[in-house]
Amino acid sequence: MQGDVPPPRVDHHQHLLSPAGAELLNRLADPVALPEAIERLLAERAKRWNDKQALAKLFTPDSVVLSGDAPGWIAGSLRGADFLSTRFAAAYRLVPTSYSIKGGHGHVAGYYRRGDDAQSRTLGYFHLTLDRARDGSWRIASEVPVFPGPRVQQPQTAADLVRYLDEAGIRRAVVLSDAYYFDSPKLSAHSVDKVRAENDWTAQQVMQFPERLVAFCSFNPLLDYALAELERCAASGRFTGIKLHFGTSAVDLNNADHVAKVRRVVEAVNRHRMPLIVHVRAGADYGREQARVLLDRIISAAPDVVFQIAHLWGGEQYSEAALAVYADAVAADDARMKNVYFDLAEVALVVGNSDEMARTAVARMRQIGMSRMLYGSDGPVADSMSPADAWKAVRKLPLRDDELKTIAENVAPYLSAGKRPP
Repeated sequence: MQGDVPPPRVDHHQHLLSPAGAELLNRLADPVALPEAIERLLAERAKRWNDKQALAKLFTPDSVVLSGDAPGWIAGSLRGADFLSTRFAAAYRLVPTSYSIKGGHGHVAGYYRRGDDAQSRTLGYFHLTLDRARDGSWRIASEVPVFPGPRVQQPQTAADLVRYLDEAGIRRAVVLSDAYYFDSPKLSAHSVDKVRAENDWTAQQVMQFPERLVAFCSFNPLLDYALAELERCAASGRFTGIKLHFGTSAVDLNNADHVAKVRRVVEAVNRHRMPLIVHVRAGADYGREQARVLLDRIISAAPDVVFQIAHLWGGEQYSEAALAVYADAVAADDARMKNVYFDLAEVALVVGNSDEMARTAVARMRQIGMSRMLYGSDGPVADSMSPADAWKAVRKLPLRDDELKTIAENVAPYLSAGKRPP
């Protein structure tokens, strides 16, 4: 029975979403110019949107359209046109964002959009494959519509987060700045002004609830202003610690120069006695070798502060190999692991649907020790689970009641002078 397991005392891994962050995440791919013949095809496709007979002439006789219903694929130009001509309630445009032409075949991808540029609404995504006829005209060989369109994310404030915490019965939360969005090579051209503004916005939000929330500053550790931003955050007195996201910052643990830059930042964080939370995974290549680099070169640079590995093994899809390195180091009483903790943000989402992965993850958690496991849910809530639902997911893992109670009661040393792990 798990009825007596209390809610966690702290959510150790949460985010807000600023207006600037929402604008960045809600951006759409830029339109592209198509060759004239293909541009005419898309214009006709939009013009004939509800005219079954005319629409069918734009498709090859053996074309297919994805319906989303069983069996899924609708074969034949007339049947596909019949489906598409009743799919929409009003006219729309096909806005291309990428295309490729090789010989007599090609593809176009983009958005279904309605309205003018000032008040347009993105309805969904499309992907077309194209064949060129003998007369040089292009026809649609397949159309794959995907609905709904891009999710529009709304800002989430500290007040919103506190409301979610109250619903879950959780008293406190660690709020991680999303400033690394604004100097990520994957998301944005880096801007130190935007990074600073995002860190400041997070601090201002958190300061509204000083008894409930603490803030962690963030930035890309590879960029030349990383140390300066660290110094600024530390001097402000508004931040409890530092969050690094190797994935968003494109940190390559196989790159010695990257590792050296990260180590310099971590050494400076250690001098300021600020705890670190690190999302370690930065791509598909994340296993034993990368975990050894983290232990040997980066964790070792922070001997005096809490080093919190995010998402138990480091992030995204389960890496038993990486987690094994950390668990074996704890079991071997490796001195470098004395202040290393592990948060459980989104862990249940990744391993919860596989009994085998759940068992192996829990076995490694037991090897490390439940006293090092920190509850976290991630966020913002619109992009993840609520703190309450995330705790329900953790409780479905093959953990004993006493283990769940330990996790629920754990408070990171940077929030409490509580007992450190043995």
